[in-house]
Amino acid sequence: MKYDFSRIKEGKTVLLVPRFSLSEKVPPKNPAFFNPSAKWNRDISMLVYKTYASSNNSRTFADSICGVGARGLRTAVEVPKIDTIYLNDLNPIAIEFAKESARLNQVEDKCTFEINHVCNFLNFEERKFRKFDVVDLDPFGSPSPYVDCVLRSVSNRGLISITATDTAVLCGVYPNVCYRKYYGFPLRTEYCNEIGIRILVSFIGLNASRFDLSIIPYFCHSNLHYMRVYLKVIFGKSLANSVSSKIGFLKHCHNCNHRKVENLRDQDLVCGICDTKCKLAGPLWIDSLFDFEFAGAMLTVLKNDEYFLSTKNEYNKLLRMMQICNSELAYPFYFETDNIASKAKKSSISLDKVITTLTENGFNASKTIMNDKGFKTNATLKEIIDLLYK
Repeated sequence: MKYDFSRIKEGKTVLLVPRFSLSEKVPPKNPAFFNPSAKWNRDISMLVYKTYASSNNSRTFADSICGVGARGLRTAVEVPKIDTIYLNDLNPIAIEFAKESARLNQVEDKCTFEINHVCNFLNFEERKFRKFDVVDLDPFGSPSPYVDCVLRSVSNRGLISITATDTAVLCGVYPNVCYRKYYGFPLRTEYCNEIGIRILVSFIGLNASRFDLSIIPYFCHSNLHYMRVYLKVIFGKSLANSVSSKIGFLKHCHNCNHRKVENLRDQDLVCGICDTKCKLAGPLWIDSLFDFEFAGAMLTVLKNDEYFLSTKNEYNKLLRMMQICNSELAYPFYFETDNIASKAKKSSISLDKVITTLTENGFNASKTIMNDKGFKTNATLKEIIDLLYK
């Protein structure tokens, strides 16, 4: 290869990547894009895809913006039940890297490479597989311009995985931009990452219903500069009609920190605790962000996976995340221990003690994968402070 490259191993897969990608703080797009800090993101993808493929007749996978092919090639090597991998990028140099890596991993026979715009690639009518069982979309910035194309290209009961890296937009720094791109208003709160994910899922769900499709969130998470959602797509008008029952607004009082879910037709802007005017976030997804049967299957796959068991740090990190996910409450917001302590003007209390105190006093409480110091509960802020500090 004529470009300056490094050979690295990620998971079970050998990847050829541009050398500057490993040394620059912000990986350059030229000559081809590879983000080494997204390894954790791709590790989770492998766990999701292995779980999905173990219980579905999954044959085709589309990596629609593949860069040097890291996610698609790892799927080819590490998820053998998916037997046909399509890798696409508009950059021909990126595809050259991906082809060479496929050859090194001896998976070139199950890989097909294309150089095309995302939507042209996904909706190419002359391809043998016009619909894919798994479609991955990992763009620079917002995925909103491509969501329609993803939904048109996935098979019935197929899986779509979508990344958003415009987290400042989804977390409330630019609310007008968020409404323009996702048809929802965010809020700048301690749980803004969950609000952002719920706006993203709502946007995808509403777009899906236009095509008589419905979605079921299998797994959603955020980390560093990105949010990522894994959604099952089901064909049918009757389920698509139910999307409105899963979308609403989140009312947040910046005076007393009280929060409450409102549906699409009943929006009372006055705080029920302190009578201050609240702000609304949404429309957003107010139903669960996890399918707990699927999350339980992910935990089972993880505990029996030869590769993850051999990598202590990655295994322990994934194990903790999935254990929390399996018991996480479905409330569409969380509290943060440091923020509670700040409101009470006291020292922060450990998360485990917070959970124990709340549950011993009759409230529902759980940890959340959205924040290492976050917890979900049906207790109000006043009730939390009174139990913890008074």
